[in-house]
Amino acid sequence: MNVDVNFLDAAAWDERMPERTRWLRANDPVFWSEKSRVWVITKYADLVTISKNQELFTSADGVRAGQNVRIGLIDEGEPRHTQLRNLINKGFTPRMVRKLEGPFQRATTDVIDAVARRGACDFVADIAVPLPLIMIAEMIGVRQQDRGRFHHWSDAMIAADGNYGDPAIMAAATTAFTEYSAYVTEIIEARRRAPQDDLISILTGADDQGLLRRFDQEAFPGGTVPESIDLANSELLLLLVILMVAGNETTRNGMSGGMQLLIENPEQRAKLLADPELVPSAVEEMLRLVSPVLSFSRTVTRDTELRGKTLRRGDQVLLLYGSANRDEEVFEDAEAFRVERNPHHLAFGIGSHFCLGANLARMEMRTLFEHFLRRLPDAEYATTGPIMRPSALVRSYVEMQVRYAPERDPARASA
Repeated sequence: MNVDVNFLDAAAWDERMPERTRWLRANDPVFWSEKSRVWVITKYADLVTISKNQELFTSADGVRAGQNVRIGLIDEGEPRHTQLRNLINKGFTPRMVRKLEGPFQRATTDVIDAVARRGACDFVADIAVPLPLIMIAEMIGVRQQDRGRFHHWSDAMIAADGNYGDPAIMAAATTAFTEYSAYVTEIIEARRRAPQDDLISILTGADDQGLLRRFDQEAFPGGTVPESIDLANSELLLLLVILMVAGNETTRNGMSGGMQLLIENPEQRAKLLADPELVPSAVEEMLRLVSPVLSFSRTVTRDTELRGKTLRRGDQVLLLYGSANRDEEVFEDAEAFRVERNPHHLAFGIGSHFCLGANLARMEMRTLFEHFLRRLPDAEYATTGPIMRPSALVRSYVEMQVRYAPERDPARASA
């Protein structure tokens, strides 16, 4: 098969990608892609080595290869990255996650209540979209009546990745960024007047202390800052974009992929129904196989060798997390879904860029599947299976129609 495709193009991430990366792991794990102009990295050990060595493989030149768009935080070099990370981490401490668990339990009950008696739903739109959306909107301070707009902004911005040649998609992404920035600027100003015990108050306080920078023109597509953006809020707005996308898109797709695995592996679902204590382990296995984040890049800072290949200063390496998480040298029967495996996966990354929201995402997925399996244990596809949107950044579930025995006992909703 043709293994060299443009790995930076959303259209390349089709149903043939797993076969392509399987071949690369076995035959050319450090592969120079002429079409992408990057080194494609597919093995677990190599992703670990690169991720843990920021001095040699830096994120400071961006993490989306071939794109002159800065994301903020995750494409910062040291020591700036650690400074920002320590600041944002105050919103993801165990205390903060525990504080959010109660509201998330109630939100999970509410979304399942809304579909339980219908006997069918779109798992993506009815379950996986609203739950992480509610959580991250709660953290940012988005009003309940505005969460539909929040969803639209997130989807429009994430769609831009890998589609930079499409004027309509890019225009929609720019509009979404502008509208979202204007919206959260109002929240920022409200927190300046009356700080609360939440993440956005922490970040606003840091900005007022001069710990955050002014906007860089290169942070915007085309190098132009929209007139409506308040530069006085520096990179705070970019951080809030990251939180929206990272806290919404990735968890949504982790949940959807987890449901797909449960439906397609009924014997593993039976194990969870028989022993709900396995749900935390099953969540880790879902994250391994789904790998919601598909790829990030790093830039080589000096000439080096990896598996006998010479990587030159300035070259970019593209880390394929889903491939690493199916590395046959690390995971026995790597393609199989085993709820008791409890794997050490790379779905959240590793090293200094390990996902800040990992514990929050785990809590959300664990809570969802504990509730869903208890109340709607027999869900199956109502049609042919999930519908996906091509993306080079995240696995993107658009629709998953499922059916199940309607819930008839009202007491189950509050059990």
